[in-house]
Amino acid sequence: MESSPQDRHYLEVEADAFFERNFAAADPRALRPHKRAIAERIAAAGVRAPRRVLEYGCAYGDLLAHYALEHGAEAFGVEPSAKAVAFGQAAYGERVRLVTGTMAANPLAADAALRGAFDLVVVDDVFCWVSRETLYRSIAHVDDMLRDGGFLYIREFLPLHQHRNANHHVPGGGVYCYKPRGPHSSIFTASGVYEVIRQEVSLDLDDAWARDRGAEVFESRWSNVVLRKSLADYFE
Repeated sequence: MESSPQDRHYLEVEADAFFERNFAAADPRALRPHKRAIAERIAAAGVRAPRRVLEYGCAYGDLLAHYALEHGAEAFGVEPSAKAVAFGQAAYGERVRLVTGTMAANPLAADAALRGAFDLVVVDDVFCWVSRETLYRSIAHVDDMLRDGGFLYIREFLPLHQHRNANHHVPGGGVYCYKPRGPHSSIFTASGVYEVIRQEVSLDLDDAWARDRGAEVFESRWSNVVLRKSLADYFE
């Protein structure tokens, strides 16, 4: 499947570099605090024991391993870093199925048996890094995988003003973090098929982008939202 230059750069270069910078020495037996907080937010929304879970941009899959080991879920992950996938598969074996790819192009999306098969889909700080060329294809794949009545968790920026920031790890530029004024979750709710059942808005006062550039503090807001999908419940 065709991809954009930004998506290809993550697959070929930056995703592996990100893994090396942040996770190469990680202990896969420990669930990162950030991921534990996500699991707690999802549980607080009433999602207690999902049978089948999918995470996009899952790194080496520690959150997925949590659901597999503590909840007995079938766990699947899509991650652009081949090194992170290899690390996770070595750590968790068959308990977690990880594949290399992007939201817009990955082997799971091509598997008809998995469409509409997931109780929970997690997208943690990924949408902003998706190229605008492949954004709607990515959204379609998320929706395709989630069953009717299933839950979608999205963590993303919630700025007051729309802007994009160049990834400073990429020489020559051309790779951006997109921060739309209306969060990506609003694309799902605009369909009438998704409703927000729980949302937290937090402020990252230590955000380097805000600190270094003197941005308004509200440009560093984060949204943590759990949505429920229903093809019929939200229409009178």
